[in-house]
Amino acid sequence: MPSFDIYTVDAFTATAFGGNAAAVVVIPPGEDVDAATKQAIASEFNLPMTAFIQLQNGSEYSLQWFNPVSPAAFCGHATLAAAHVLLNERQTPLPLVFDSRVGMLCVSKQNDMITLEFPSNPPTLVANPPAAYLAVTNELQLTHRAAFYHAPQLNDLVILIDGITDTELASMEFAPSQSTIDGILALNLRAIVFVARSHTEDADSVARVFNVLHDRVPEDQVTGSAHTIVAPLFHTLYGMSTIRAHQCSRRGGRMLLELNDGKVQVSGSAVTVLRGTITI
Repeated sequence: MPSFDIYTVDAFTATAFGGNAAAVVVIPPGEDVDAATKQAIASEFNLPMTAFIQLQNGSEYSLQWFNPVSPAAFCGHATLAAAHVLLNERQTPLPLVFDSRVGMLCVSKQNDMITLEFPSNPPTLVANPPAAYLAVTNELQLTHRAAFYHAPQLNDLVILIDGITDTELASMEFAPSQSTIDGILALNLRAIVFVARSHTEDADSVARVFNVLHDRVPEDQVTGSAHTIVAPLFHTLYGMSTIRAHQCSRRGGRMLLELNDGKVQVSGSAVTVLRGTITI
């Protein structure tokens, strides 16, 4: 029976048990593992995301993402986890490129920071938001002005909140009613992103992200993919090309965003918390 090296990594954090957790499974070159088996492995780990990487040729690795119930179209934190495993656990030399569902993703490293080059996903302003959008902010009883944006490439709803403090956003309780959840589900959204300008000295943006999964809307601890929306949005609104981003979830995480030639370079740290093997 084949055995694969596995790692559990906390991404977008410099300390264990922070950031967002992902499993990384390293499949040897030439080994054929079907999608059903990968899904079973991801379900077994039951982490927010599992990344499967396999050397294709030279510096190119295939990269696939699976959450516990289905394949994922795009995941930033699991990509950082995969890059961390190759660079810091397996001493893979640069250059390094991932072949993924969202294209070829280039990886670089400076000191402890790994940089991932992602597609930019600029959102569009929703001038006349549908009732399902308004239901979200109505339930929160926001006292701050909110603007709605939609990122069509990822199908994320972005709610930009004007004037909210970092502490207020961190303490905000988002527990939508079933009718609000039903309205969100009807739109087939991937996630809801609450974002604002940070009022702290060590961040420019602050955000919280909630996934839309079947009958519930759980919080995502740190979301690299959502920040490929935040970066072009903040550039358009505030003229920022470099953004220090803080996601103020319970575990919390930080990343540096840089817009460059239509791409978003997302930089962050990661920590390995488990090493082992899995036999199937």
